[in-house]
This record gives sequence, C-alpha cells and structure tokens, in this order.
Amino acid sequence: MGTSGRSGGPSSQTPLVPSWLEPAAPPAPPDGGAAPERGPNPHPDPRQPLPPIPPSPPPGRFKSARTNFSSFARSGGRDVRALRRAVGQYARSGTGGSGNATRRMGASRATASLALGVLRDFQRDGVVETLRRLDLADLVGRPLEDIFIGLTDTVCGDGGSIDEGIAREAWLETVAELHELHVANPADLTPDDMRTIFLTFVAHSIVGRLLQDIGANGFKFAGDLADVEAFDEQLRSYIRRSVEDSFSGDLTAPAALSDEQIGRVVDQTYREAWDLLQLQGDAAE
Repeated sequence: MGTSGRSGGPSSQTPLVPSWLEPAAPPAPPDGGAAPERGPNPHPDPRQPLPPIPPSPPPGRFKSARTNFSSFARSGGRDVRALRRAVGQYARSGTGGSGNATRRMGASRATASLALGVLRDFQRDGVVETLRRLDLADLVGRPLEDIFIGLTDTVCGDGGSIDEGIAREAWLETVAELHELHVANPADLTPDDMRTIFLTFVAHSIVGRLLQDIGANGFKFAGDLADVEAFDEQLRSYIRRSVEDSFSGDLTAPAALSDEQIGRVVDQTYREAWDLLQLQGDAAE
C-alpha cells in the first residue's frame, strides 16, 4: 500500500480544483490520428485574458476527512463507518462536491479515456492494426499483460506530477490484475472484460487520490502488519464496490463508441462514483 508520490498532501489553501488538473480540451482516445497534446496550451495567445483566480477554499476542509480516515486506520480496517464518513466528507467538504471531486481526477480521466479508446479500437479495427498505428507493432502476438504494460506510455502521462503519477500507478495496478480475467489474447476480450478493466482502473485511481489527499501523512496503526493489510483491503474493496454499484454507462458495444461518447462515459462514471460515496458518507454520520 502506498501513495503515488510523497508529499504532505494538499493544504487548506490548495484550490478546490487546481488549474493543471484540467486539460485545455478533453484528450481524445487514439482514433487513427495523432494523439492530442495534454495539459494547457504551451503557447497561449498573450491577447487572451487570463482565467479568473479561483475562490479561496474553506479553511480546514480536509480536517474531518483526515480525522475519520485516521480512526479507520487505527481500527485496523474494522471501523467501516469511519471509512464511509472519511470518503464522504472528502467529496463533500474537501473538494466541494462530486463535480469538483471528478474534476480533480483530470489525469486519471485522461488515462481512462485513452485506455477505453484503445480497447474500442481493438474491437473495431483489430489488435494488430491498432498496435501498428500506435507504433507498438513489436507487441503483436505477445500475452495480454505484456501488451497492456507496453501501452503504459500511450495511455498515461509522463508521471512528472503527483496527479499523473496517481493515474500511472492505477494503470499498473490494473495491469497486475489482468490475470483474473483468464484471457490471454486481447482479441478475445469481451465487452464485460473491458468494463471490468475500466472500472478497476477507476477504482484504483480514486483510492490513489484519497491516499494522496487525506492519507499522505501516514497513519498510526494500533496492531500489526495484519491490521495494515486489513486496512488496505477494506479501503480498496469499499471503493471498488461503490464504483461498480454506481456505474450506469453502456459499454455493451465498445466498437461503436465515438471519442466524445467515451469521454462522456468516463466523466459520468467518476461523477456517479463520487455521488454514491458522498451519499454513503452522509448516511454514516
């Protein structure tokens, strides 16, 4: 268990949604053309007005979430109500609601969109053609895990920031679970398999965001290593179930999805997950 980069976590003065988390335009999954640039325009027009300064966030907005997260840790993962309160308070007070919580997942949303785009192309254009178009022809015929590892730089940012690091770590954690699909060839992936891969990534990225924002300073555990493992397992299980329970998107025919539709599915998935996590936190108060 760990975070995607060591820091003290965001302070109360950190903007609710830092500007670097929102690309200038939503990144489109690879669809036969060149990959779009990530992040803000490197050559902005000096004649354009600067974006407005975001309002100051409420003071101490992470305090309640961190307090409950610490209680959950000290219980060795047994105080599930404290976990629900921590995550719900993070979404409601820490970020200002599920919409802002979703926007804070900027790098992860970009990775999710690009990954779904590749999976879509596997079905629509074939694995061989897709890998060749991405300059990854050397991966043709390799096992599923090797192909997904090879796709890391295609779907993830360079890992230069904490947020891109969260997305990259979530992707690698997802790749590590591919063996559970019992699929050796990416051409054999079903829509259900693709849904599982997508939701697994979303869940891992939310866990990474939570650990970075409200758990980056570490915890004191009352017990031993078993308590640490129970904490980690309970946290990941809770987020995974919530992501799966809240998902209402349609991935039954991925080959038919446009880049724009993929982007909407991704944003909707994160928004619905944070909505449910916030509701469950409110119910645990």
